Amino acid sequence: MNFKEVWRGRTFMLLGLLFLLFILFKMVPLLDAGQPTFWPTLIFVVCILMNMSCDIFLSPFLKKPDERMKAIRSKAYFYSYFATLIYMAAAAVLVLMEMTPIPLPLIFLDLIAFACLTPNLLLILFFKRSPKLSS
Repeated sequence: MNFKEVWRGRTFMLLGLLFLLFILFKMVPLLDAGQPTFWPTLIFVVCILMNMSCDIFLSPFLKKPDERMKAIRSKAYFYSYFATLIYMAAAAVLVLMEMTPIPLPLIFLDLIAFACLTPNLLLILFFKRSPKLSS
């Protein structure tokens, strides 16, 4: 497999990753670290970057799904559902108990970022830990 075959089909994903890296390095220094919006914004951008990196890593394996990948995918989605419920419960506690100065839209943004990142991280974790199929 040569270099062009490896990167074919990933052009837009890599351009998006470079664009988000540019935003990360240009936007973060402009944010005021003393404001309550600093960390939620940074967490959201890092989750987006991690999600894109996971997609880049997983794309060759998900193009031709076999029985092993179907089982890994269903297991990852099953566990990510419960992880998302835990994220939502934690966000609800933060909002309802008024325990944080972070604005509600930023808490919601981070909740979405974590909920979108969890299935990909679990896919990588289960993919690395699963036994190889014997051919």
